[in-house]
Amino acid sequence: LKGETLKLMRSQVAGFYDPHTKQMVLVEGAIDMGFWNSAAGFVTRRDLVGEMVLAHELTHALQDQHFHIEQMFDKVKDNDDRDLALKAVAEGDATLAGFGYVVGNLGEASIGAIVDRMKDLPKTVAAQSSTAPMGLTAPMIFQYADGVRFVAEAYRRGGWAAVNAIYADPPQATLQIMNPELYFAHRAQLVEIDLTGYQGVLKDWSKADDDTYGAMLLKVIIQRNLGMTAPEIALVEHWTGDRMIIVQKGHALTVLWIIGFRDGETARRFGEVYGSILDKISQPEMLHRVQVKTPNVLIAIGDGARQFDRLAPAIWQASTIKRVTPAHAATVEARN
Repeated sequence: LKGETLKLMRSQVAGFYDPHTKQMVLVEGAIDMGFWNSAAGFVTRRDLVGEMVLAHELTHALQDQHFHIEQMFDKVKDNDDRDLALKAVAEGDATLAGFGYVVGNLGEASIGAIVDRMKDLPKTVAAQSSTAPMGLTAPMIFQYADGVRFVAEAYRRGGWAAVNAIYADPPQATLQIMNPELYFAHRAQLVEIDLTGYQGVLKDWSKADDDTYGAMLLKVIIQRNLGMTAPEIALVEHWTGDRMIIVQKGHALTVLWIIGFRDGETARRFGEVYGSILDKISQPEMLHRVQVKTPNVLIAIGDGARQFDRLAPAIWQASTIKRVTPAHAATVEARN
């Protein structure tokens, strides 16, 4: 996994800003490959592509200077979904700024052209990184392609001031990046899940990881197993939250996962779909169980699933699933 990640980065990264050293690094020759090679079709002149890279990375420096972006990432380090959503904001902001700099303005026509251009990014990455797992390439593409679309929506609504305002009230989930109206028009109904209760049943197991997977990576699971245009992808739009606990005993791992949906029918359908995916991809010795308790789904994968009949009731009883109050709404309530 580390090797594939490094290979992907070498083929796509043209530069980066290091918030710890306050230094910007540009990779020699990188504007002739990956994402920036695709950008050349939009900008046409290679010297301007270099300027676009500089503008992009300098925007990251400004994010660090004005919004303390690295501290924001530290706060969501135990939530991959929020982390990816925040990365999409940061990369979308920097990419839009880079394009805007070389274009000279950001009118409706140029914004539309930039957003449309980003739609070609999956093909570009696939052509140059065909051996990289989808689980690595999809999140990277998401940060730029979906991130630009999200930030462009903010810019359309209020210019750079509206883009800056996102950092004071960042999206809480990749679902909002995928569907910007769930941030700008009406906030997505999200839940926070505390998955617990398994300790009394899996007494000899220790927790190895505790994280939130999110709608975007859930979409990747469905696409990878059922196809890029599978109708089941629509189930992800009804995601409200999830929590995944991974426990370990020796070399054995068990995944415990609760996923919440907006309605019981979606939960039931997802339980069927994901159960069939597990049936297809799991080795005979890899046990798995899926149980729906609308509008939520409980999944257990691994040796711990052997005790599912005891495990599931204990988890359902002890775990809590509560509605998330958006930051802006909490501020209004406090003032009232």
